[in-house]
Amino acid sequence: MKELALEDRPREVEKAESTPLLPVQRRQRIADFLNNHGAVTLQQLTDALHVSISTLRRDLDALAEEGIVERTHGGAILRHQQYSTFEPNFSAARDLSPREKTAIGEAAAEALIPGQSVIFDSGSTVLEAAKAVVARKVEIVAVTNDVEIAQVLNNSPYVQVHVLGGRLRQGSNTLVGEEVQNDARAIRADVLFLGAHAVSETTISETSTEVAAVKRTLMKSANSCRLLIDSSKFRPRVFMTVCSFDELDEIITDEGAPQEELERIRSAGVKLTVVGK
Repeated sequence: MKELALEDRPREVEKAESTPLLPVQRRQRIADFLNNHGAVTLQQLTDALHVSISTLRRDLDALAEEGIVERTHGGAILRHQQYSTFEPNFSAARDLSPREKTAIGEAAAEALIPGQSVIFDSGSTVLEAAKAVVARKVEIVAVTNDVEIAQVLNNSPYVQVHVLGGRLRQGSNTLVGEEVQNDARAIRADVLFLGAHAVSETTISETSTEVAAVKRTLMKSANSCRLLIDSSKFRPRVFMTVCSFDELDEIITDEGAPQEELERIRSAGVKLTVVGK
């Protein structure tokens, strides 16, 4: 057989890559992505599979009917994670529900009073609150255990930034460990913006023991604890409990949150703020 000429190979590869996948093949690719990352956005799927948004919506709807995924605004999450310690890839998690996270962050920042001290927990929704603080030009003292959040806040001349010392967690921007907790115990802040991996019924939970431990310490270091979660975080409980609703002062989420969960929050007597996109 004649060897393929070097100049012809890219054309052949391009042709192979452009061959449309059958629906069952696309859905298997989507399922594989979710098994690796736990979450997926329509934009990620468009970039990976080179098909239209409308086609991908139909694929996700079909997978949702099979009980494999749970649909969210702009994407989907894995419905049944194999292990309670499973954690989605950070970049995949931050791309999920971006408009909702932005709206939640803006609502959180809008409620701050100039001169307050604010602890910023790690997480993609809390990151949006940090961006909104910078945009609003509000003067605050900020404390965080997240490297990226510290960098964002440091772009504002109105924000004094303190970073809690500790060990950088593998694959994320989060500082964890005893040093973080010891530094946090010396603080008394006005507000904590808290993030979470999962909210189920009346419980906030995390996949990691060390992340959960840091969050509990941060909660003890603030006068007001405000949980910032987009609707995709209302999912089955994972490995380590952080706290229950009655330990929070406010929960800020989006209108895609399940109504039964919103009713549980109201019944717990916690202030609830629901934002649009």
